[in-house]
Amino acid sequence: MVDVLGDDSVTEFYRRAHAQFCDPKDGFRYWRFFQALDRLEGGNSILALEARVMLMLQLRKRPYLIRIHLAKLFELRMKRGEGEAFQGFEALLAAHVPKSVSDGVLAAHGSQLFADLPHGSIWAHLTKLIESLQRSVGEVFLNSGTLLGVVREGKFLDHDDDVDLAVFLDAESPEEAARRWSELRMTLFQSGLAKLEDQEMEGKFRSIKLPSSGGYEIDLFPAWVQDGRVYVYPHTYGDLLVSDVLPLRPCPVTQLPIPAKPEKMLAVNYGSGWREPNPYFVFPWSEAKQRFSPFLKRVGNRRFKRVLTYGTFDLFHVGHQRLLQRLSLLAEEVIVGCSTCEFNELKGKAAALPYEQRAEMLSACRYVTQVIPECEWGQKRKDVAEYDADLFVMGDDWLGEFDDLSDLCQVLYLPRTEGISTTKLKSDIIALPSA
Repeated sequence: MVDVLGDDSVTEFYRRAHAQFCDPKDGFRYWRFFQALDRLEGGNSILALEARVMLMLQLRKRPYLIRIHLAKLFELRMKRGEGEAFQGFEALLAAHVPKSVSDGVLAAHGSQLFADLPHGSIWAHLTKLIESLQRSVGEVFLNSGTLLGVVREGKFLDHDDDVDLAVFLDAESPEEAARRWSELRMTLFQSGLAKLEDQEMEGKFRSIKLPSSGGYEIDLFPAWVQDGRVYVYPHTYGDLLVSDVLPLRPCPVTQLPIPAKPEKMLAVNYGSGWREPNPYFVFPWSEAKQRFSPFLKRVGNRRFKRVLTYGTFDLFHVGHQRLLQRLSLLAEEVIVGCSTCEFNELKGKAAALPYEQRAEMLSACRYVTQVIPECEWGQKRKDVAEYDADLFVMGDDWLGEFDDLSDLCQVLYLPRTEGISTTKLKSDIIALPSA
C-alpha cells in the first residue's frame, strides 16, 4: 500500500501526486491524501491545487470541483503572468488522460458549440424572437454568456452552446417576481413562444427554454427592479442601480438590446477579471441559490396538482398523445373528460368509435390518470370543484371560451399539433384508394 504521508511540505505532496498521476500505483490512498492536504498550511497554493486536479481527474470524480480548482489555478497564474506555466499544466493533463475522458469531466457545455455554428442565422432568429417577446411580455436583453460574448469578443463565445436572455417582470419584490414569472410561463406556453416539451421540468423553474433555430438552446431568465436596484437571476441581486441597466441600448454588434452599462453587469456576473477569458469559469450556484432564496422558494417546482381537459378523442392520434404528454408535464395528475356519444349528438358531431372504446384508449395512455364522461356543456365548473383541479386546459381554438373558470383555477389554451386532427385523419382515410 502506497504511503502518501511523510514529508508535510506542499512540494512533497505535489511530487507524490505527480508521480501517481504519471505512473499510477495500486493501493494509493487518494482520500487520505486529500484529507492530509486539507490540513496542510498552503493547501490552497498553486502546487496544492495542481495536486488535487491531477488526482481527482485520475479518479474521474467531482468534475464540478475540478473545474473550480482549474478556474482558480488559471486566475492565480494569470495574476502572476505565468500563462505559459498554466498551458504546460494543461498539456500534462492532456498527455495522461484520454481526450474522451477529459472532455466528459471538464466540459462545461455540450458537444455542439457556437464555434461550429453559423452565427448569422442565429442572430437573425434571435432578432425575430426578441421582437415577439417585447411585444407580448416586456423588455428583453442579452444576458450572461451571450452578453459577455458580444461585449468582450464581438460574437458568441466559442466554447458556449446556449443563448442567455433576461426579461424584466412587472414586479417590485421577490414574491411578486415569482408570481409574475409563473404567469409568464403560462403566457409563453399559450402563445407558442415556449414549448412545454422543451422545458426542464425537474426542480425549480429557474429559466424558460425558448425555441431555437437548431443546434443550441435559448434560456430566458427573470429580472425585476426593487427599491431602485436591479435583480437578475441568478447573478445580480440588487448589486446594480437602475441607471446601470435601464434604459436598454442597442448592442453595437447585433443591434439587440443590452444593459445601459454592460461592463458593470459583467463585473457582477463574472468578477472584475471578466475581460480575461477563463475557459474554466464556474458560476457560484450555491451562493446564488442562497441569495435568491426568497424568489426561488415561491417559484417552487410550479407543477400543478391536477389538470382537467375535455374532448371527443376519436381515432386516437399523435396530436392527442402530445397534448396529454404536455399536460403530464404541467401537473401531477391528468383527468380527461371524454365526450359521450349522446353529448356528441347534442353538439352535432358523430364519432367513429363508441365512447367505451375511446375512454378505454385514453385510460391506456400512460399520461392519463383518470377518464370521466363529458355529458353536458355545463359540467366543467362542477368537475373543477369536484376533482379539485387547479388547472384547466383546452386547445387554442377555444381561446377565451372558458375564462369564466378562472375564479376556480388557472385556465390555459395550448396550441394544437400542426398537420394532424381527427377531421383530417378521417378525410385521409376516405381518400385512400380502394383495394
